[in-house]
Amino acid sequence: MTRPLVPRSRIPFRHLLCFGWLPSPLKIWAYRTFLGYRIGRRARIAFGGVIVGHDVVLGDHVEIGLLAVVQGRRIRIGRHSSVGTMSYIACEDIEIGEDARIREQVYVGGPQLPESRFALGDRTIVLQMAYINPTKPVVIGDDTGIGGHCLIFTHGVWLNVLDGYPMTYEPVTLGRSVWLPWRVFVMPGTTIGDGSVIGADSLVSGVVPPFSLAVGSPARVIRSAPAFPRRLTPADRATIVQDIVREFDRYTTYSGIVVRVDGPLRTYTRDGRPWRLWWIRADAPLAQAAPTRGDTVFTETALAPDTRATLRARGVDWLDLDGRSRSEHGTPLTEELAQFLGRYGIRLPRE
Repeated sequence: MTRPLVPRSRIPFRHLLCFGWLPSPLKIWAYRTFLGYRIGRRARIAFGGVIVGHDVVLGDHVEIGLLAVVQGRRIRIGRHSSVGTMSYIACEDIEIGEDARIREQVYVGGPQLPESRFALGDRTIVLQMAYINPTKPVVIGDDTGIGGHCLIFTHGVWLNVLDGYPMTYEPVTLGRSVWLPWRVFVMPGTTIGDGSVIGADSLVSGVVPPFSLAVGSPARVIRSAPAFPRRLTPADRATIVQDIVREFDRYTTYSGIVVRVDGPLRTYTRDGRPWRLWWIRADAPLAQAAPTRGDTVFTETALAPDTRATLRARGVDWLDLDGRSRSEHGTPLTEELAQFLGRYGIRLPRE
């Protein structure tokens, strides 16, 4: 068969043979030395995982899973982000924010154009078996979740346009804090506003206003601001946080960790090593706590900039619910609690 004028390589076999089989430290060294990739500290690329690009930048603590392929002209992956096992991402321009998660067997690809772009915001997640077609740009805002088996398309054509059949090439934009549960189908040209939720098994096209709940096929808005989302009182928020901490203690105890409570101080001991957490309630000032290096402050009230600077200087990590922030790094306890908060949709930007 005659080869086309523009070469196409869905599976980069040569690159896999050259680099895919290498262990992570050697692979990263080869990428830096021979291909000029800029790769941050403590990045990991599993066996069979490869990155193929002309201009590649990976942040600190990035993880590329087993047999995962990421290829494009320009690739940017932010710190603490990951691409799961056997996922495939191919686009001219790939931009993934920090603390983003692409889970196992996610497919991002399709026919490419010069403007093809896949942009995934900070603290986003794309769950298993999702399919995203970024022929035209797909832009997904911070803190947005894409459920498993979701489909996002930017082009739709098969039958001959000269016979009168439709043809569509239009970008898709999802705002910040959007939630697509499982099996949502997003059509070309769709825009979903900030803070909106789409019902499972829905088909979405056109524009969904911000802070709306849309369900059905085709999806229709059934609730919107100010009725959606519901407004919480300070007492409501305090009760929810109390329930989260109670569930976290139950979860860690079940996992073999010893939990000891002494006022605002909670100590979590694993394999004889203690990790300390200062829980600062809305009605209890931080002055009652005495955190030291290696401790974590979990606060319901926003920390002032000078307070964060003091904690940082002491080597104390923090998770600030009201201020929507967390320390850049963290102990195993900090990371475990931060991940547990994600079960409740609470995601805190790193400093």
